[in-house]
Amino acid sequence: MGRAIDSLIVFRFLKLLVTPFKDTKAYELGIIDERGKNLRKARKLNTEEEREAYTILHRLVFNIKKLIEKVPGGKTKLGSYAAALFLIKEHVKDKIEDWDMLEKEFYKYVKENDLAEPYEFEEEIQFTDKLTKGKYKLMNDIYTDKDTEASAKIGDIVVAYKDTPPYDQVMGVDIFPVIHEKSQEEIYVTIEDLEETDEKV
Repeated sequence: MGRAIDSLIVFRFLKLLVTPFKDTKAYELGIIDERGKNLRKARKLNTEEEREAYTILHRLVFNIKKLIEKVPGGKTKLGSYAAALFLIKEHVKDKIEDWDMLEKEFYKYVKENDLAEPYEFEEEIQFTDKLTKGKYKLMNDIYTDKDTEASAKIGDIVVAYKDTPPYDQVMGVDIFPVIHEKSQEEIYVTIEDLEETDEKV
């Protein structure tokens, strides 16, 4: 990321998460529009002020804000937050000493501020030990930490070439690696992102 990230990463994430796009520095500088859509690529930002207003952290949070706004038909908000936190964890895990503590604080903040539906906390999230070998259709756009656009779109096919155990678990949500059939890139998904198909591997 080119700059150190301190142990308050999750709190900075939360602050950004609840800040309207119009109230961000990135909007003020014309980097994003009022809906969070990227207007200028990160590599084309010229000043330090612009780069500070549109870091990897900002891009991750802006992506998840847009994703959460699309939630109604599929993914729970808790699942969306977990997916966002996983992306951040993957990018900065070597810079944070006590990730478990930060994850617990994040979960607590989401719960206490009604950022997810009450039933989501009451339900015990239980997934199978492994994601079964097969082809699946994506039910949600999937983002990575590499760009502001979705790396895989709703309806795309992803593949688990073998029974696959979770790569990680965030806030009780299992995260699985799969291969995006179109790009052949590895992406990370939750069970909520997937719908089984009849296609064979």
